[in-house]
Amino acid sequence: MKSIFQYIFLFLIGSLLVSSCSADSFSSETGATDTGVAGSYARFITVGDYLYIVDNSSIQTFSLADASLPEKTNTQEIGSQIESIFNYQDKLFVGSGSGLYIYTIASNGVPSQTAAYDYSFPILPCDPVVANDTYAYVTLHDGDIGGACGGENIVNELKIFDVSDITDPQELITYPMQRPKGLGLDGNILFLCDDWAGLKIFDVSDPYNIELINQFDSFQAFDVIPLNGLLLCVATDNIYQFDYTDINNIHELSRIPIQL
Repeated sequence: MKSIFQYIFLFLIGSLLVSSCSADSFSSETGATDTGVAGSYARFITVGDYLYIVDNSSIQTFSLADASLPEKTNTQEIGSQIESIFNYQDKLFVGSGSGLYIYTIASNGVPSQTAAYDYSFPILPCDPVVANDTYAYVTLHDGDIGGACGGENIVNELKIFDVSDITDPQELITYPMQRPKGLGLDGNILFLCDDWAGLKIFDVSDPYNIELINQFDSFQAFDVIPLNGLLLCVATDNIYQFDYTDINNIHELSRIPIQL
């Protein structure tokens, strides 16, 4: 039987290639660059002429100047239980079971660690992350018993950090969730996959009082990618497409069945 994670992996690869759809870019001494689009569980992402890959403990940088022959230019150890990587402008946010790591990309493409925030949990929860200029949003869930994230202990929550001072992230507030997984951000709208509680859409204009706009709970949601009014959502049964151009009238457009 094929695993849902095989399909999710293919979904993230396909999403990574849709760089023209990304709203995020940054300028440096090398000029403006585009960012590859990926879900919050992505373990690799493109930023301009560079590819960044995280494994269980490190981040690797590859130059794509010659796309036919990628060249590894840097490897840095981060820590343990590295889960995901997310890009916003010239920053890389790395999600880990032990903490949140923030890197700044230099003009030569090599990232340097700007900040680290230790969760100080007795377990290692899974933690996708998305961010903007001011806030970072992290979901923590306990994982499966015997799996890579947590085990028997229970940690299921959304954390919001103030990252306006990128060198000193501050945890602002925590919201309990059912079993949160992937998430996506478009302006002040946060899309959160809460496993069997489905897809939740929040207005996060006020981090201390986020408001649930809508919830689709007929499927078990895993990860999302918002693309300027089009939302792709991976679930255990389908890949769903939603139109959210009118945030008060979010509606399903289509679904692609996943054959398990």
